[in-house]
Amino acid sequence: MSRLTLLLVLTVGCAGTRSPLPDRALISEVISAPSVVPPAPITVLPLPPTAKTNPIPNQNILTLEEIFSNLSTTFPLILAIEQERVIANGGRLSAEGNFDTLLKARVSDQNGTFSNGRLDFSVDQPIMENGGSVFAGWRMGQGNFPIYYGDRKTADGGEFRAGFSLPILRDRPIDRRRVALRQAQILEQLADPFIQRTRLDISRAAAVAYWNWVAAGIQYRIASDLLNLARDRQDFVDERFKLGADPESVTVLNRRLTASRQESLLSAERTLQQAAIRLSLYYRTADGTAIVPAAERLPDTLLKLIPESPRSNQLEADIQIARQNRPEIIRFQLLKDRAATELALARNRTQPSLNFFAAASQDLGFSKKTFIGSGPFSTDRTNAEFGLSYELEAQRREALGRLRTAQGLLAQLTSQERFAFDEITAQVQDATSELIQTFKRLEQAREEYQQAIRVRDLETESFRRGRTSLIDLNLQEIATAEAQFKVAALAASYQRAINDYLITLGLDPAIQSTAKPNNQP
Repeated sequence: MSRLTLLLVLTVGCAGTRSPLPDRALISEVISAPSVVPPAPITVLPLPPTAKTNPIPNQNILTLEEIFSNLSTTFPLILAIEQERVIANGGRLSAEGNFDTLLKARVSDQNGTFSNGRLDFSVDQPIMENGGSVFAGWRMGQGNFPIYYGDRKTADGGEFRAGFSLPILRDRPIDRRRVALRQAQILEQLADPFIQRTRLDISRAAAVAYWNWVAAGIQYRIASDLLNLARDRQDFVDERFKLGADPESVTVLNRRLTASRQESLLSAERTLQQAAIRLSLYYRTADGTAIVPAAERLPDTLLKLIPESPRSNQLEADIQIARQNRPEIIRFQLLKDRAATELALARNRTQPSLNFFAAASQDLGFSKKTFIGSGPFSTDRTNAEFGLSYELEAQRREALGRLRTAQGLLAQLTSQERFAFDEITAQVQDATSELIQTFKRLEQAREEYQQAIRVRDLETESFRRGRTSLIDLNLQEIATAEAQFKVAALAASYQRAINDYLITLGLDPAIQSTAKPNNQP
């Protein structure tokens, strides 16, 4: 009997040297957890625009890739959201504490009619696989004890004891401790889609801020060119006035146009400053200080880019990619797993509690006997005990209520997930439509701009010959500038549409920006 006791003690002692918890906490009713599918290679995306012109690259320009690269290491909200993993990991570690090895010790000394001393040490270890527990311990009791506490007296070598408790019905396949651990593991997994959703939103906002800045820079350049036209023309109209070819109203009108365009340039400058300040939220130094990008770093290739036509024949494949990668779907899978775990626990709680227990103890050494030296005062005791315990709530209302709640929650999540699938499908369709329509509008805007340039040039030549008024020429110059800015605005919108498309598929453009589709040169 003592060898069996020693074996149990050694087993428990070894179990306490490392965490006994497997990844899924050995829940008998296994509920498979979804795995986060890595982003698929970009082979079906209707992007990106590729410059067919080959301008000399400006090494100092600020690119969207640089913004994205900067985000991961310096943006405060990304650094903050990454802590969700640490928080969830702490929750899971705390839930593992339910299965920690428990060491207990007690020392007492009593004086008086019954003078005695007691020392008690024990080790308890929960068993995760079946909801049971084992214990082992040693105690020493010396001195005089009243007859009703005779079992406290031990031999000189003390008493070793060991035993276990094992559920037969309720709490055998699953119990509250294992459910708490499983839910903590699910919360740890839920941190990933939460972080991914936040990163996607931040990438979208950063891309919008960048392309707004680029468009504002082009608007400023257009306003500056429009002002220069009026300034360069002033000497020409002044000379014609001196020669008597034009009335004074023409030269005064040109000065008014110059002042008006100067005001427009100041407004465009304010818009550019505002866009740069907004972009600085997503562009920082290594220590996190926001950088307001200088106008010299504006790219000058947006108007020269000739994007390829987006493809719409991969819509079904794109929808499947989105359904695999979108963090909302992954989140619903994990939440359903959590609800299913609650459902399994609720079903378990409707069963009666039937537990089997067994324990054995053995005294060692010699001791002086008191009184008759038999029964509870025998110091050469070998005891064994085993039995069953049974409990059942008559109405079981708590268990049935939890069962109903878990079923309702699981049905609710299933319906919400179904709508999420439909919503993602609609979003992919909308993102594809946005790409196609923006591309078509961009083509028409380029055509409009080319025609506007032609009309402006003709009006300029006609004005120099005295056949067109300055008012008509001004209208054509403004129309040309507006057409040019429309091209820039739509080109920036197309770039934003590309990022929105990637995000709709659940692909982070900050990661995809360095990839190139297989149909690109």
